[in-house]
Amino acid sequence: MNQQELERLVRKYYGYVADPEGSGVEALDLLSVRDKIQVFLDFSTPEKTLSHSLYEQIHELDRLLWNEQETFLTVIGGRELQHARQQRRSPRSHWWWYLDELKAPPRPLQAQREQPTQAFEG
Repeated sequence: MNQQELERLVRKYYGYVADPEGSGVEALDLLSVRDKIQVFLDFSTPEKTLSHSLYEQIHELDRLLWNEQETFLTVIGGRELQHARQQRRSPRSHWWWYLDELKAPPRPLQAQREQPTQAFEG
């Protein structure tokens, strides 16, 4: 995946997070898009670095998703989310698949609360 593909995925992620009241299919696609973004983040190397602004946008979108978790869970439904998570065998590190179980934001989101962030510009 290249930087341009990542930027496309981040725009798509933004579209879903900006309208959390979409369909259950869109909610599942949002989770899949976030998985693809994570693959890029996991395999970034010093030679293939992510721009600071793009990294900040991803974390801001994660924060927005966390803040909209109730709406998201209403759209997708707890049972459907659990089933999809089991089907994909999503690791706990992919917290977006566990919005129905988490009681506090994941660590990176907690750290961001201490620093002001810019809104997504896209």
